[in-house]
This record gives sequence, C-alpha cells and structure tokens, in this order.
Amino acid sequence: MERLKSAVPADIRRAVGEGTARDLPSTTSLLLDFFDGVPLFHQVISELTDPELALCRKDKGRAVELKGRGNACFSKREFEQALGFYSQALRYVPISSDGNYEILVPTLYVNRASTMHKLGLLKQCLRDCNRAISVSSNYAKAWYRRGMVNASLKKYSSAIHDLKVALSMEVTSSGKSNIEQELKLILLKHRNVNEVGRSSSDCQDAGLPHTEPHKVVLECASTPNKGRGMMSLNVISPASLIHVEDPLAAIIIKSCRETHCHYCFSEAPADVVFCPLCTIPVYCSKECQEQAVGDISWNQDTSLEFNSHHLVDNAKLGLTSTRCKTSNSKQIAEHMHECGGAHWAAVLPADIVLAGRVMAQYIDKRLLTGKSSAISGPNLDLVHHYDIDSPTSKLESHIYAIVLLLCLQKYYRSDLSWREESLSQLVLLICQIKVNSIAIVHMKSVDGGQELTESKGYSTASDAVMCSVEQIRVAQAIYMSGSLFNHSCRPNVHTYFHSRTLFLRSTEYIESGSPLELSYGPQAGEMDLLERQKSLQENYKFSCRCSSCSELNLSDLVIDSFCCPRSFCLGAVSESTCYRSEENFVHVSLNGSAVCKLSLPDVSKVDEDMEKVGKLFFRNDDADLKIDPGYCMSCRSQLDLSSVVATLDRAASKINRFKELIVIDDVSEVLITNALQSLEQIKKLRHPYSKALAQAEDKIAEAFAKVGDQEQARKHCEASIKILEKLYHPKHIAIAHELIKLISIKLCMGDKAGAAATVTRAEAIFLLYYGPDVQRVLPYIDALKIAVSG
Repeated sequence: MERLKSAVPADIRRAVGEGTARDLPSTTSLLLDFFDGVPLFHQVISELTDPELALCRKDKGRAVELKGRGNACFSKREFEQALGFYSQALRYVPISSDGNYEILVPTLYVNRASTMHKLGLLKQCLRDCNRAISVSSNYAKAWYRRGMVNASLKKYSSAIHDLKVALSMEVTSSGKSNIEQELKLILLKHRNVNEVGRSSSDCQDAGLPHTEPHKVVLECASTPNKGRGMMSLNVISPASLIHVEDPLAAIIIKSCRETHCHYCFSEAPADVVFCPLCTIPVYCSKECQEQAVGDISWNQDTSLEFNSHHLVDNAKLGLTSTRCKTSNSKQIAEHMHECGGAHWAAVLPADIVLAGRVMAQYIDKRLLTGKSSAISGPNLDLVHHYDIDSPTSKLESHIYAIVLLLCLQKYYRSDLSWREESLSQLVLLICQIKVNSIAIVHMKSVDGGQELTESKGYSTASDAVMCSVEQIRVAQAIYMSGSLFNHSCRPNVHTYFHSRTLFLRSTEYIESGSPLELSYGPQAGEMDLLERQKSLQENYKFSCRCSSCSELNLSDLVIDSFCCPRSFCLGAVSESTCYRSEENFVHVSLNGSAVCKLSLPDVSKVDEDMEKVGKLFFRNDDADLKIDPGYCMSCRSQLDLSSVVATLDRAASKINRFKELIVIDDVSEVLITNALQSLEQIKKLRHPYSKALAQAEDKIAEAFAKVGDQEQARKHCEASIKILEKLYHPKHIAIAHELIKLISIKLCMGDKAGAAATVTRAEAIFLLYYGPDVQRVLPYIDALKIAVSG
C-alpha cells in the first residue's frame, strides 16, 4: 500500500486530508479516477486477485514433496518434525475430481495419525482416522490405525470392530497376518478390562452449552458526558451475567494465524484441518471449518460444489433483553468470499479484512432475500470519528476502501452492481471497525501451567517453575450491542470470551439506572492518568471523563513515582507536570490540558497504609497540593531526576539480564547477588507502591522459582502482590492472576495448606469476574484444586 500512497499527487492528498465525511463522495471519486489511470494501481489489484499469482493456492506437487519429507522424518523416528510436514502437506493438497488426488488425502490423514499415535496424542489420532475413513471408507490402513488407537484408549469393542473391518479389506498376506496377531492380543485384553467411554465430539471447542439464566434488562441511553451508552433498568448484584452476544463479524489477528483456529479462536490442536480451497486458515475441527467456509460437497460427477450462500446457525446463548439492535441469529459463512483463488485477505490488515467480512455479509443477505439491486453499504449506526482522523489516516482509509471494493467486485462478478456511494460507505465502515471493534482475548496458563495440567500436581520443587497466567489477544470482532457499552478506568462490568462469544458480568453492586461500563484496555492502577488518556485518545478518539479520570487517584500519584529523598517520608516525587489552580482543580498537561478534580478518596475503600499516604497529600480540604517534577508532593524535598532515572535503568537492566540467563540455565552466585543488589536500589529510589517495584519483585520471584529457590520466590512474589493490592484493590482480577504464581510456588515448596488457602482466595475473585464460567474460561483452576488436594 505504501507504493500507492506515495503515488497520490499533493493536491489529491490535500483534498482527502482536509475533507470531512460529507466530502467523501467527491474525494473517493477523485482518488478512484486518478488510480484508474495509474498502471501501478492495476498491477497491485491484479497481484491481490489474480488466481495465477495467488500465494494461497493449492499445490499438489508441494503436498507430495512435504509428504515425502514427513515419511523420511518418520523413518528416523523424528515424529514431531514428521507431524509438521504431514500437516503442511494436508494444507497444500488440492480437492479435485481426479482419483489420484483423492487417495492422497486419506493417506496423509493416516500418516499423521500414525505419527500422533507415536507421540501419545490419542484423541487427535482418532479424529484423523475418522477423517480418513470419511474420505475413503475402503482404506484398510485407516481402519487398522483406528483400531490400534482405540485399543490404546482401552475401547476394546471398537478396536475389535475396526480391526475386523481392516482384515476384510487387507489384500496382502503379511498385512492380514499382522492384523490377526493384533486382534488376538486385543481379544485377550477385552476379557479382562472394562470399556471406557467414547468421546462423541470432534470439535476442540466442545462443552456444555451456556444455560445460566440472566434477567437483566438493558437500555441504551444518552448522558451529557459520554453520549450514548448502556444502563440497567433494575438492580444488579455482583457476579451477575448481564449480556451475551455473538459477533456480527470476527477475524483472527495475523500473529495467531498458525496457532489458533480461525473460527472459534481456540488453540489449534495437532490434528488441524485446513480450508479446502486455499492455504490460509487453519481450523480446530471439521465443524469450525464448515461454519467458516460453508457447504462443500461432491456432486454426481464427483466435481466440487461450493454453496456460496450457506447460512450457519449460531448457538442461541440467550442474548440479553435489550432495547438496542442485536445481530441476526444467522450468519453468512465468513471465509467464503476470500477463497476465490486470491490472497488479498492474507495481505491486507486485519481490520480491513474484517470490514470486507461485514460488507460481504451485507451483500449475501441482500442476494438471499432477492434484493440484487445496486449495493451501497451497511449502516451499522456506530461512531466513526472520520472528521477528526489525521490526513494520513484518511488517505489510508480511502486507498483501502478502493482496494477492498475491487477485491469484492472480483469475487461477486456480475451478481450485483454498485452505487456511487459504495466507496463512501466503505470508508466509513473501515473507520467504524477501527473505533468499535473489540479485541477477543483468551486466558492461557504458561510456564509451569502446562505441566500442572498434565500431571495434576507437583511432587517436588523441581517438577515445575512458577506458573503464570497470560492474556492472549487472538482476534477482533464487531459486537453490535457490546460496542454500545462505554468505557471506565474503574469498570463495573468485566468482559470475557468463550470461543467467539462475548460475555459481560457485573463485578460490583449496581443501582438501577446506573451506567454499565467496561474497560477498553487501560485501567486505574495499571496506568497513570496521563497514560490512560493518551492511550484512549490514540486508539478510540475520545478523552475519558470517567470517575477515575475526573478525580486524581492515589494510584495515579504513586504508580510511576520515586521515593522522597528524606527518610521516613512516604511522599511521592513525580516526573509529570501538574499544578493546582485557584479553582481547586488540578490541571494535567496532556497535549493541551485535561482538568481533573482533586479530592481525597473514600478512606473506607483504601487500606490503612494507603490512607496514611493519602493524608500526606490531602492534609486538609484547603491544602494546596503542588505536583512539580522532581519535588516531593508532601515535604517539597528535591530529587535529582536525571541521576535517579539513570541508576534505575541500570538496575532494571541487571534484573532483566538475570532473568534471561536463568532461562538458558547460565546463572552464578555473582549474578544472583547483583540482581538482589539492583532490587535494593530500586526499593531505595522508587516509591514503595510504584508499579516498577512490583514488576522488579515479580521478575526476581520468577528467576528464583526457575533455579529452585522457592522460599525466595515466595518472598518476592508476595511482595509484588502487596504492591499491586495498593494500586488496584485486593479483589481486582489482576490480583487473582498474580495469586496463581504464588500457588505454584507454594506447591513446589510442599506447602499444600498454604496453597489451598491461596487457591480459595483466587477462586473467590475469579468467581466474581467469571461466575460459573470460571471452569471453562480458566480450566487450569481445576488442575490447581486437584494439585492442592492430592
């Protein structure tokens, strides 16, 4: 796209950059007319849409080559490498009416199944055997391999059936002899061992449907400070489920394309399946593949049929009763228009491809209802902030809209015509996607978490390192009702996801008629006021006026501050430029000025230590709080900021180095001593409740856990948690995530009683934020409970 941007003349750049939403019909036409005469533009469109140039096309030769490399690795017992090659071969193998192609697919499934059997991935192996049999029901090797894996799973009746079928199909004498021997062994085991249950699901996202009742009635209303937002018409108790919604459209982010299912966004298993028409997406199951791609079948002439207007029923999860518009319960298969022998969906940014999915869904629904007239674009009734976008951003939106429109035209061909305002609508749609799309995040237990889940506990301190919880951003989506909830830096609603479904749950008691607010990212305690305002302005184009941004919080004063140079003074020294005016307001410098009322927080909501700190800043209602860079806010003692920052940078660097070397097992007593001395320097120079100190304590804890000194790891982990409790509050979700680390350390120490108490505390917080969904959203919680009771 940079080539196209640089080709645009200065006068057109100026017209686009200075234009408003009302000018879009003229500016889009102006740019389109210019590009129509530029050979470079037509070359770019051809590169994105020409099947002969597509990077994502199927390739039989590539598939056969990868299969051979997999066979070579299997022969050398390099099973993990073989697994990768067989999977990539399945990605490239084409679907064709040619009989030679058909046998390649089940062969690859069986080869991959054999590899997974060697690696102990029995459930995945079983699924690949089923896929091979569904493609070629007379393939003896598939029945044999399924029989063997059923025997490994102690499903002896099924194993006997499968091996008998394989025996009836086997044509070689040596093959028959081998199957007969296996049958004798399994028949013997069958007499002595009871059967175990059979798994009935192929989908990785299988689980009980969500049936939790919720009676919260929401209303979309406008407020003077925040405009349109959601509020409840009745009282809401803590941990109440208030809204459930499936997306209008969703797309995986590029960094997760190889690791997560492109439909349900769960982690991709070893037995991934691929799009039958291109090489871009991976899916965790056949079900997810069919929902994303649509119906694919073979007609009487064994040629491929693709139903481009296949409708998928979403699971009905009891959408909240609301007076706002909700998305349709049926959804067009979202990947089908990206499969026409082109690779533009793999090249363009995720939010542009998401806009294309919304547009394609709008078009297909019109075609399904017989409305094949000229197409303009969907009216999502969402804010777009086009008028305040930068000139560069406006130009990019114009170019992407033109490119996306031509890519869609290439797919739909003569099925429809386009109105003149189509481009204008598409530009606004792209801007709406940027502002209103919600990041889909999944929680993952990392480091020691995988070992914990598999072993269901620790037996010695060397069994695992410190377990931690990581929030993984896997996708972005448009939720029509979910986008109407406003932001707060101290939200009363928690957002989480199961698969692609959005769940909203209250985290505190909410009065009837009160606004329901969630976090768009930054929260009080995580960032200071300036950082939060900057982040929200850059990403969502608004200045936050929530309760935490209209009052200066104690966490804002200490989160990034330094210690007072005077001993025993808990006052903070800030790098920020803030001052008190005669109107009893604090003006915070932020590309102009953001006005924040200065007030003492309710002391009932802070602990005794924070109350003491607060009293230093707020000695009485008339006191003048001066917040100047380098001066203590309490006693006005001065600190040499440049010297302190340089010292802290060196100390942080040594701690980071300590952690890095421990990862590669290159640690010495000298290194440990240096790291602890660096931590002491940070303690002397940073405010006791600063986030930097909490992060340093956490890194030291993780490093000690790695080298097996669990007592030191516990000490520093607890120190980090105590600081975070000051910045957030003891029942904040961030504290629960930190407690997971402490639990794993105590288990390694053999302190099961202490670990059990910490599990109880963490689970109480998680239940507040996730309710009954905690087990399926955070499955490692059950593993921790088993570990402490085992």
